Amino acid sequence: MQKVLVTGASVGIGRLTAVRFAKEGAVVVINYRAAEQDAKETLRLVESAGGTGYILQADVSDDKQAEALVREAARLMGGLDVLVNNAGVTKFIPFDDLDAVDADAWENLYKINVQSMFFCCRAAAKIMEKQDAGGSIINLSSVAGMLPRGSSIPYAVSKAAIIHLTKCLANVLSPKIRVNTVSPGVIQNTRWNEQNPNYDPTAARKSAADQNIPLERFGEPEDIASAIYFLASKEASYITGANLPVEGGVNIQ
Repeated sequence: MQKVLVTGASVGIGRLTAVRFAKEGAVVVINYRAAEQDAKETLRLVESAGGTGYILQADVSDDKQAEALVREAARLMGGLDVLVNNAGVTKFIPFDDLDAVDADAWENLYKINVQSMFFCCRAAAKIMEKQDAGGSIINLSSVAGMLPRGSSIPYAVSKAAIIHLTKCLANVLSPKIRVNTVSPGVIQNTRWNEQNPNYDPTAARKSAADQNIPLERFGEPEDIASAIYFLASKEASYITGANLPVEGGVNIQ
């Protein structure tokens, strides 16, 4: 039985990832920062899927809260096999509007998207390295970290930093702990889209082919959850430091 901590698991990709592990009988700790009711719904779905779940509140961009979260999750589950670093934020700023990018945007996006992952990874490593089986860490980046696109330049740069952070940690935490990245493309049915004032789900579905997505559709949270599950599984036991794009083939254009 895997023991899994998913940060930012109240909605979207985080929620479906928690449910994906639960379907395989895992015990899952669901982390949230503010959306308590959404986290409770994730817990209900986890339990309905056959898993055991716990809810823990923490702002993982705060070093002390992140460490306390990981430590308490491991205590509740009796260990920690998998950490999924999913918590993150964005800010919608047109790429060509350089004057709209202020210091707060850089600081906030980097703090939540990058520093929080480092804090959680460091805390998890202290636990996983003491376990005979080690552990697996999966960090969520984005196709925006690979290509000059996305909701804003600070967001794209923060996601690129996650990919390199993963490589650095994979190097220093080997051989007991594997660290990998999943980079989603445009994913439907997430809180992300609700934050975009210009998002039209009907138009988005029609325009997938126009956006040079070879598979001619946008992704679903389940697509990302399956990729995360694979990287955490024994089938991926010889993979570390990798970045797995799940974006319908955008990078082959």
